[in-house]
Amino acid sequence: MTAQNQIHGKELLRVNVAGQKKNIVVLRGNSSIKLFEAHPLVEGFNAEHGTNLKVVSYNVADVAETVGETWRSLSAYAVDASIAYEKLGTKLGKEIVFAAEGEPRIILETGKYKGEKDVALVAQGLSSADFKREGNSIFLDIKDDRLVVVKDFPSLDGWYMPHPETGVPTGGKVDHQSPAARYLWTLNASYVSLLVRGAVYVGRRGVFADLRSSGRFWVVAEVPVLDIPKIEGLLKPLEVPKTDEKTRL
Repeated sequence: MTAQNQIHGKELLRVNVAGQKKNIVVLRGNSSIKLFEAHPLVEGFNAEHGTNLKVVSYNVADVAETVGETWRSLSAYAVDASIAYEKLGTKLGKEIVFAAEGEPRIILETGKYKGEKDVALVAQGLSSADFKREGNSIFLDIKDDRLVVVKDFPSLDGWYMPHPETGVPTGGKVDHQSPAARYLWTLNASYVSLLVRGAVYVGRRGVFADLRSSGRFWVVAEVPVLDIPKIEGLLKPLEVPKTDEKTRL
């Protein structure tokens, strides 16, 4: 196994999502990786081992984060979804651009959603084919028919109820004592990137929609049933790496 394609842990993590059992592993190289390296790393692992792992979905990650002690000390990691939004009250233009200082520009074309405001555009089921790097820019090459509109997207950090289709926190602020509530970290500015879960803040119910792509993250992958025997043979004790969670603006 190469240094870039390692599985860590003593056993598969297992969660029950809507009556279906999901098997999950942590995958990384010698250290935690940058945000947009998650999909290529999982796909590289599949090419090396003949498996069909995929970056963990938002729904599976949400159950694993909030039910029992599944993740324990696991830090921040990308889920299989992107999010894009504009500053409160600003209509969407032809594209949304996230241009943090010293970072690659991340760009998503809005397509038929040009002119909408106070919404987030969320895409699920991503692969590395959806990201095109050109110079110092990363283009999210996602057609508008794959985008889900999350209306009343908040401009301030806080507790909100999840959107029924994407799970992204939305609407007005709610009491944190509701078990269904999720804490959203967001920016009142243009933003495009991958959604991130993890870390020990707010009882592991946090959703990051404000992180820089240069931050260092774990990679969490779902394991199909047919790949379980092969993955179990590759497991080894988990070593917790240092991760950079100081990447929000």
